[in-house]
Amino acid sequence: MYMQIVPDSHSFGSLSNIEVHYDIQPEELTPEYLLIGFRNTLERGWEIQKINKSKKDLPIIFKSIDDVIHLIENDPHFSLSMLVSIIRSTIASGYDLKCERKMERTEVYERIDTERQYQDLRWTPRRAANGVADNEKPPAEWINYMEFHLTEAKNAVYHLNDEEALAQVRKVAALAVRCLELHGCPERVIPEELLNEE
Repeated sequence: MYMQIVPDSHSFGSLSNIEVHYDIQPEELTPEYLLIGFRNTLERGWEIQKINKSKKDLPIIFKSIDDVIHLIENDPHFSLSMLVSIIRSTIASGYDLKCERKMERTEVYERIDTERQYQDLRWTPRRAANGVADNEKPPAEWINYMEFHLTEAKNAVYHLNDEEALAQVRKVAALAVRCLELHGCPERVIPEELLNEE
């Protein structure tokens, strides 16, 4: 597995990450570190949103990442304990970081369907050449194909090429569809309690 750490590239996926970080290593949560992290979080499409609508808002909470940035940059009385206290109130009020989708699910399905069409056009001559029909390939072989493209995606991530990494993920999704077309797709039954959740 490859990993490349890019300086000042950190972001936050949940407000509770900061809360936990504060309890373990508060000295790392400098104003500069927090500002970079929140700006990166905002740039990547995340925002503070109400996740649990049943919880009532406490008097002092963050309603946006801009609120957090403004407090860190402009409040003359800013302290880490103040920030964490407001974050805890924000979480208790049912808010957290959430990422808006870049693309609707139906659009994603269309892209995967186009990839499937491409795969059929691209690989039909090869299948004829080696004489192994797709329906003769067991699920394990399809999983190997998917693992190959996941490795390619990891390589692209290492080289900071998100576009190529996502293209490889598209290939994996289409290969999974082909495998399930040929071998069947077990049904996912959604439990009643999940359907009735707010």
